[in-house]
Amino acid sequence: MEPTMRPGRGPFPGLLLGLIALLGGEALAGDPGHWAFTPPRRPPVPVVRSTARVRNPIDAFVLKKLEEAGLEPAPEADRAALVRRLSFDLTGLPPSLELQDRFLNDPAPDAYERLVDRLLASPQYGERWAQHWLDLARYADTDGFEFDQARPDAWRYRDWVVDALNRDMPYDRFLRLQTAGDEVAPDDPGAFIATGFNRCYPDMVDLNDQGLRRQNALNDITETTGLVFLGLTIGCARCHDHKFDPISQADFYRLQAFFSPARFRDDYPIASPSDRAGHEARVRAWEKATADAQAAILRLEAPVRAALAPGDPPGLTDEVAAAVHKPEAERSPAEVRLAYEAAAKDGRIKPEALAAALGPARIESRRALLAELSRLMAAPPPPLPKARGLDEAGPDAPPTFFLRRGELSAKGDEVQPGFPEALRSAGEAPPAIRPMPRSTGRRKALADWLARADHPLTGRVLVNRLWQHHFGRGLVATPSDFGTMGEEPSHPELLDWLACELAARGWSLKAMHRLMVTSATYRQSSRASAAALAADPDDALLWRHGRRRLDGEALRDSLLAVSGRLNPALGGPPIFPELPDELKKLSNKGAVWPVSDRRLDRDRRSLYVFVRRNLRYPFFEAFDRPDTNASCPRRPATTIAPQALTLLNSRLANDAAHALAARIAATAAPDRDAQVELAYRITLSRKPDADERQAARSFFAGGGTFRHYCLALLNANEFLYVE
Repeated sequence: MEPTMRPGRGPFPGLLLGLIALLGGEALAGDPGHWAFTPPRRPPVPVVRSTARVRNPIDAFVLKKLEEAGLEPAPEADRAALVRRLSFDLTGLPPSLELQDRFLNDPAPDAYERLVDRLLASPQYGERWAQHWLDLARYADTDGFEFDQARPDAWRYRDWVVDALNRDMPYDRFLRLQTAGDEVAPDDPGAFIATGFNRCYPDMVDLNDQGLRRQNALNDITETTGLVFLGLTIGCARCHDHKFDPISQADFYRLQAFFSPARFRDDYPIASPSDRAGHEARVRAWEKATADAQAAILRLEAPVRAALAPGDPPGLTDEVAAAVHKPEAERSPAEVRLAYEAAAKDGRIKPEALAAALGPARIESRRALLAELSRLMAAPPPPLPKARGLDEAGPDAPPTFFLRRGELSAKGDEVQPGFPEALRSAGEAPPAIRPMPRSTGRRKALADWLARADHPLTGRVLVNRLWQHHFGRGLVATPSDFGTMGEEPSHPELLDWLACELAARGWSLKAMHRLMVTSATYRQSSRASAAALAADPDDALLWRHGRRRLDGEALRDSLLAVSGRLNPALGGPPIFPELPDELKKLSNKGAVWPVSDRRLDRDRRSLYVFVRRNLRYPFFEAFDRPDTNASCPRRPATTIAPQALTLLNSRLANDAAHALAARIAATAAPDRDAQVELAYRITLSRKPDADERQAARSFFAGGGTFRHYCLALLNANEFLYVE
């Protein structure tokens, strides 16, 4: 019998709940009627007075609240601001000159919409939005903890995410493959790679108690599943019932039971059947060529060895002895290898005695054969690619236990897989789990439930995440906490409409991006009005577009892009840019930070920079890169002195300024005004105004160099921020 536990039970439940009530809490210890625990229903699109401001239904929901508050939305941003905003939001890169010209000079009424489509079709779209997802997945290329060992194949999951986003994989399938790819599509190697989502946790590989190590991993997977897909802090119920949401400790372990049968694989072969067949053929050919060289050496040496040391070498195993005694023509390549190694290890014959007995002619032949053998042994066929992920050993599941106080040593009753009670509709049947030949089917049942169109949370959580990255803050400002302690939605009807629209549009993420960024709400300028600032200083009602600073990855990519050095190559193993001088001793220790040899590799996008948990790339750390030890739903945006010092003094920024100056000198007219204009267009996506042109003339008249002028532009607030 499964344990039943009351929400809110703890060491001092009366004191805790009394304190909450005193502070004004109305929904104590989890309210099953909480808005987020009921399925979204499509509300009617509001009727507004300012119909001319409505480009799509999003605007009607936003305008309705603005009209009720007596506020006016900001006017539409100019084209230069829009192309820069869109380019950074959808690709994480500044708009190229060609993209700017194409949009700014396009008189067609749908020029903006076609710009959106071009950016969504760009391969850089997947790279940008993969970074947002990898923050949630707590992706890293190392284990963390004391030894922080590298994960050589972790990058395959990162590349899978990029590819899935670029192909506009429907979100329901995106979710299902990451939860249970090996069960959803058991014959698709890519589906196994997707389960790497569950293997991104930090891992203490040298833990003495390997059972505890596995339990820690299961706890992390359970918690992250709740945070990322459900937007709930389910991990709070690992040791006791959730103090605020209707999630019991039994709910936590019932959810964990879906994952308990999983095997944690680091060596799963992901080659297609044809690739495996080709690899096996190459291995057989290599083994035969190697055996032929070894057999030729044995034939050459056999008479001399028989004369110098008759009989078998001492200490042969039965297997080796059988290979030695078998006629040469009947030996397999493996048996040839055994016979060759037995002869090579025969300590009765000294090398100089063997050489003397062979004589000059045979010595030369032997030398050529050994060289050929050495060449073959140094170049075996490369192994088939491998990936990290989850699979299972068969249809039978091991038991999952309720752990008292969350301790592995305090096992309680066995629990069966189940969904959190607060999210189950009245009369809903238990999970329909259908075992398969190679797995229990448990995670597939969980994935099917998560991907239901009427799920209370899945659609809401996802569209809120998209909204957050386009508008700076989600409709729910706590994107991974939709529980009773999270923020209430600023526009609940809009949130539900978007959640329903996601399923109606086939779970297409690109369709939702397009819907959001083509709205008049998104296209507003960031200009503030005194009345609106006084009434709504946090812009909760969306009366203007928020001004946002670029994250560290987008800043580094921008420096490379404007300098003309950015390498656009997609995918592959991670790269290691140069470290600052004060950290170069770490790059000399190749295992810690082996700087990539080729400049072309070092100039790839930030998505591909090696993510070491115990040593964040310093430029990213200065600009608030999360530590990857836990799921990060929203990055902080600090303003600290090291950021300004990094941009002014780092080799990255100074090299970018130098390359930008050289780029402009090679392409612009020789006069300074033309060069300044081109510098503005490349870095800030606009032309300088009259005051800025005059300031530039004064700078150069005072002896300033163009490289330093470019460095100043790369340090300007306008370069760091998107309006």
